[in-house]
Amino acid sequence: MEISFDAITFAHLAAVIVGIVSSAVILYFGFKTNPVNQPLGIGQLSISLGIFVSFSLVSQLIVYWPFLYRLGNVFVLIFIPMPYLYTIFHTKNRLWRWYDMLHAIPLLIYLVDYWDVLSLSSAQKTELILLEINDLDLLGKFNQGRFIGPGFHQEFRTVLFSLYWVAQVIILVRWVRSQSFLTHENKVWKNWMILFLGCQFFMWFPFYLTVFWLDKLTTYHIVNSFSVGWVMLSSLSLFFFPSLLYGKPFEGGDRISKLTKALKKTPISEGDEKRLEEVMRSIETLMADNRLFLKPGYTINDFSKEIHIPVYQISKSLNTFQDLSFIDFINKKRVQYCVQKLEKGEWSNFTIEAVAHECGFNNRNSFTNAFKKFLGTSPSEYRENFHKS
Repeated sequence: MEISFDAITFAHLAAVIVGIVSSAVILYFGFKTNPVNQPLGIGQLSISLGIFVSFSLVSQLIVYWPFLYRLGNVFVLIFIPMPYLYTIFHTKNRLWRWYDMLHAIPLLIYLVDYWDVLSLSSAQKTELILLEINDLDLLGKFNQGRFIGPGFHQEFRTVLFSLYWVAQVIILVRWVRSQSFLTHENKVWKNWMILFLGCQFFMWFPFYLTVFWLDKLTTYHIVNSFSVGWVMLSSLSLFFFPSLLYGKPFEGGDRISKLTKALKKTPISEGDEKRLEEVMRSIETLMADNRLFLKPGYTINDFSKEIHIPVYQISKSLNTFQDLSFIDFINKKRVQYCVQKLEKGEWSNFTIEAVAHECGFNNRNSFTNAFKKFLGTSPSEYRENFHKS
């Protein structure tokens, strides 16, 4: 068997190397600082391994690596739900739940149906490879299944991928509409997701065209080209847009809060304390007079520019005298403002989402979380109990 190396095979190999390295980086930060990226890291790794199987087919090295036979579909089925879970994790600000394991059911179906093939000896797999390696139509039929007939797995995979893609689009559109103001980080993520969805689209849509006119060889190359393109694009994005890797700041977990905790441990001289008291008074005055906390997506950097005081001094003052990060400080102001309005009988006909936006929150979830943090109850429960009393 003659080994084939050309520009296509080298592009596959480069994507595999870059993809595995970038997925390791994504997973490292996913477990360390930005857990919502964990599905993205798993997806990046699985699609990279899938491309490696494709590389072995295109170069015909699979003849010497028979253990890879039919593993490509395993990696693809792992990848398919991961972008959806990543989108859910990011927009809902949640992590793994037990029912997320249900997304593995298609993979289990394939493993059960193809276990007899996957457990064959290397010699037996080599015989099957030699029969199919030059016939992509035969390779794509998956005709060795124990329980399911030929043609099912590729068609099922295509339909499944397209349904997950549609679900991602719906979630992204709803998330964008729920944001009254998009921060710079959110804008970067939204634009990046559009590119992500575009690459995904060409990973499944060409298979539908084979029903009408597109031949399977062309389909195979289109799908693999966009898979390679996506891996390279997503990897490069980590360098140009680090917020995709490190994530947006979470309460108690952002870099500013870490800085202020370190500053708080530093002994403060009498002169510094007086200076910080002045800074604190300036913070309270400017924040109250201009109601800056009502601006959605308002950051400590925005406030620093308006008050003309360095970020570290603002953080140190808030931690020294109120034991709060800037995020907590501004959210506390929003909650206090909301309570004042509710107790005056205003906004009684507003929905919780509308009240949240009036108070400067981007969405209902962040509003509810802040309300519970400072008052120990949800805004709807507080309003209901206040009316009863």
